[in-house]
Amino acid sequence: MSGLTGLKLTRSERLIVVSLSYLFTAPLIYANGKKLFGYFSALWHEARRQIREEDQAEEATMASNVFVVDSSFKRTQVKVSPSMPLKEVLDEACRSRKLKPEEYMLKTQNNKTVDLSQPFRLSGLTAGAKLQLTQASRSTGVVSMALQLPDGVEGGGRRVQDKFPSSTSLWLVLRKYEDGVAGSGQRLNLTQRGVPSSESHGAGRLLYEQPCIHVMGRSLETFEDLQKTLAQLGLNNGSVMMRLTFKSSEQPLEEAMREITGYFTSVESVPAGTHEDSTQADARRGQHGPVDTTMPDASAENAAAPEEGVAGKEPNKDLTAQDGPTAPVVENDVLASSSETAAQATPPPSNSINGIAVYRPPSSSTPAAAQMPDDPAVFEPSIDQARAHQAAIARNTRNQRLASDKELEEQEAARREQLANVQSVQVRVRYPDQSMIETTVYASETAADLYDKVQGTLAAQDEGFELRCLGPKGQQTVPKSPQQRLVRDLGFKGKVLVTLAWAPGASLKARQGPSLKEEYRSRAKELKVDLASQQAQGQQAHKEAMAKPESEKAEGKKKGGGDVEAKMKKFLGFGRK
Repeated sequence: MSGLTGLKLTRSERLIVVSLSYLFTAPLIYANGKKLFGYFSALWHEARRQIREEDQAEEATMASNVFVVDSSFKRTQVKVSPSMPLKEVLDEACRSRKLKPEEYMLKTQNNKTVDLSQPFRLSGLTAGAKLQLTQASRSTGVVSMALQLPDGVEGGGRRVQDKFPSSTSLWLVLRKYEDGVAGSGQRLNLTQRGVPSSESHGAGRLLYEQPCIHVMGRSLETFEDLQKTLAQLGLNNGSVMMRLTFKSSEQPLEEAMREITGYFTSVESVPAGTHEDSTQADARRGQHGPVDTTMPDASAENAAAPEEGVAGKEPNKDLTAQDGPTAPVVENDVLASSSETAAQATPPPSNSINGIAVYRPPSSSTPAAAQMPDDPAVFEPSIDQARAHQAAIARNTRNQRLASDKELEEQEAARREQLANVQSVQVRVRYPDQSMIETTVYASETAADLYDKVQGTLAAQDEGFELRCLGPKGQQTVPKSPQQRLVRDLGFKGKVLVTLAWAPGASLKARQGPSLKEEYRSRAKELKVDLASQQAQGQQAHKEAMAKPESEKAEGKKKGGGDVEAKMKKFLGFGRK
């Protein structure tokens, strides 16, 4: 310090000078430092507040939106609420991309299929979830549906359960349950209900009672809603529980029937056992005829279901008579649906008892086909047969892969959908003494019903027996179960031959004696088979089957082979000048 000021200060003097300098500068430093510290503190608190607000805004945005990413990696933001079904998310995403919702499905980032019938709060998706929009399978799935009946219906308070293709509309589901084709087989009144009107509408007039379906927190209460299919509700597979209620409307019954005809004219393929369009028949009943077959008296509070045991009130819709020629029998295939079959009322044959045709045992132990003279030309293979044999050998030499799980599921779904259209099956039962009966069983009948029907024809009804038929895996025994139906569960379709075999504990008298009762044996007739016509039909079918592969092969060669040959000639330089 002495070098700077030129003064020589002692140690005590230097301490005094330093102390005085601190005394004068400390207040200034303290005041300015406090302001600077306050400025930095306020800046830090403001930054914390802004960050907190941004986080809250981002969380709110993520909680009310999901993001759907398509195959081109374009992201669509969809606002959701906790009760919003995921099917509406798919519809909104497809609407923004101008796509058809029924052709697409949603998957999570883990490649798990999203259940479109679930609301957002039950789907297990997190806030701001990213979903993938992928192509859906074109094959229809199978939905196991349970319908809770209201108390006002006969047998109300119980559940009826069945399986339906996902392409089935809600109205068609109600019609199937109503006609006993689905569920327990009991006929109900679900779509033609009427309630007595008040005095303002006229005494004795019936007002239509609208069916309403409640499923997954949604209420479908109009005709437009009932036109929706299960797939449009997001139900493509799995199980679902629906509740049915009825809502009184101010619409007269006959007007409701006309409106039903306008909405559901496409329900003519309903396999509900009617030989005409069910909705058109409903409209005709409401317009041109009394409705006492399905509607109650005006004093009743609710419309009751039609009684099954009352003769003349409502005939069996599977045997409804109409004017026109009798439809031919469809063999080895699914029988025509009820809307396409017109049966003419004809008197029962002389060998028929309670709808069961009886045929006596053959008079000869040699089959009729073995008694026909053989044509020597049959044993000489034709050119078509030789080609077919060579083609079969070539096919067997090629390796064929096993069907994948998806293909197996598609085959099972197609099989179930095919069986769902079967309404009746012709069943022939062959007894141990070679006598036969032929009867018609319907889709609602169970294996126990067939056992009861056969047991009613036996002379020894107390003896045990079992029924056997040829199934997809060979010979199988028909279980005597009231839960298994012949068509849906056992796969009966077309014409089925069932063989009766006595149980091991059956008596010797039952085994050696006649199988049928006397009343059935007295009405039995000889079973006549036109072998010549059957042989001609078989040969014609064989020729058509042999000609089909040749035509397909020629067509394929015409489409692809010519192009390949022309390209090879051009590549090798043939045809160049």
